[in-house]
Amino acid sequence: MTDFLDTPEGPDWLHDAINSLICGDNVTAPRAHGKSIALVTPQLLWEALAEHLGAQEHIAPLLTDNREYPIEQLLCEIVADGRRIHGNAYDLACKALGQPKAKHHPTALHDVAEALIRPHANEYGLARAEELEVDRAADLAEQRKADAA
Repeated sequence: MTDFLDTPEGPDWLHDAINSLICGDNVTAPRAHGKSIALVTPQLLWEALAEHLGAQEHIAPLLTDNREYPIEQLLCEIVADGRRIHGNAYDLACKALGQPKAKHHPTALHDVAEALIRPHANEYGLARAEELEVDRAADLAEQRKADAA
């Protein structure tokens, strides 16, 4: 199978998934017959962000010792809402996170989120293909039923 991120749908999915995760939503994969499955949760983002902050020289290591991750949650909220809502707090949050490594990412938080999501892209792609196949089979069965009637 081709790498899902190399498909036309892949980059858009990754972009949307990164933004959803930063906004506090799970990144999910569909299931053909049932509830979707979470691939990456906001809790994982906060934990990864704590590790990222712990690696920053200008951040006190004490920030990563809290298991509830309120500082990481706060940073995610500020970045998710943007500069228009938080103004200077957004700029300070971005400064605390450091510079993004990917040129197309506005913040380092987007780098952290992408690093969590990217390994699950093919899993999502397979789940999506299975879902589409089940939908096609159901449509075909319905069409045959309608043709027979």
